[in-house]
Amino acid sequence: MNKNLRLFYLLLIVTLTAAVIRFYQNEETGELRAVDAADFAISDTASVNRIFIADKDGNTALLERTDDRYWSLNGRYKARKDATDLLLKTFLRARIKSPVPRAELDNVNRLLAGRGKKVEIYQGQEKPSKIWYIGTSTQNHTGTHMVLGDDNGGIADEPFIIHMEGFTGFLSTRFFTDEREWRYTGVFDYPGDQLRKVELVKRDSMDRVVMMELGSNRMLEVSGAQLLTRQDTIFWQDKFNLFKKVHLETYNNHLTESGVDSILNQAKPAFTLRAWTAQDTVPNEIDLYWKRPITDTYDDNGIKNEWDGSRMYAHYKGEIVLVQRFVFDPLLEGL
Repeated sequence: MNKNLRLFYLLLIVTLTAAVIRFYQNEETGELRAVDAADFAISDTASVNRIFIADKDGNTALLERTDDRYWSLNGRYKARKDATDLLLKTFLRARIKSPVPRAELDNVNRLLAGRGKKVEIYQGQEKPSKIWYIGTSTQNHTGTHMVLGDDNGGIADEPFIIHMEGFTGFLSTRFFTDEREWRYTGVFDYPGDQLRKVELVKRDSMDRVVMMELGSNRMLEVSGAQLLTRQDTIFWQDKFNLFKKVHLETYNNHLTESGVDSILNQAKPAFTLRAWTAQDTVPNEIDLYWKRPITDTYDDNGIKNEWDGSRMYAHYKGEIVLVQRFVFDPLLEGL
């Protein structure tokens, strides 16, 4: 064996030894092994029963699986099902796209330390089965910088660029902490045949009312002054069915405290909508208020619109929220 070949083998052994030492350091140091540091996905998302998200500003969101189809949020509210389902899908399909390029490593680590979100994923145990630290997106927005941690405070040496199979984009926006954005937005939610009665009130000087109610024969009975304009059965049956699933847009109303007070104590609702199941003695109720437009808009005749054509304010269970007219206008048609 010539001298150059012996030198080559010596260098190879030294390199491999250094790699093994680096990747499999003593667990007492709290560092993760490389085989674990690359293992982001969770194959059994049905066993995930708790998700905790925290950002660097001190905001947190605690999501816990319940016996209901909805998760609980911070022990107080229902969480949006679409958002919790999206997290579970992300846990299942997260894959390593590539290591972080060496030239970007220092900057990525700095951003992870300064602005990264911590996500603890629990699978029925007291300690999290995985901890993700989520940073910024890549420059082309097709991946997200992430690194794994452990419940002893350890963190992997190097982050990775993570993407989700079947999706082009970054993942960090799915892990938000604003309680208002996490809250379940259902106003009327009556699957199957639960809905029995609906009342629509136009809050003018007369407070005109339309009532729709299923009789004992399951036939829809409609009463009210507005029947003078629309009397066809299909129109009212379709409207009644719309009330089985109605959502507000967001609990983040973007109003100041004085703005909220003005609506609650000075403004008169434009409409009130009520719904009952067979078991309800008190209706589920929402008041709708016209909203001034953010910018001037005009109708087909060039007349400036007085009200926002996209959104309305609403008073629902003691809170002022935003609703979309795209959702609520069909409920009000005929009034």
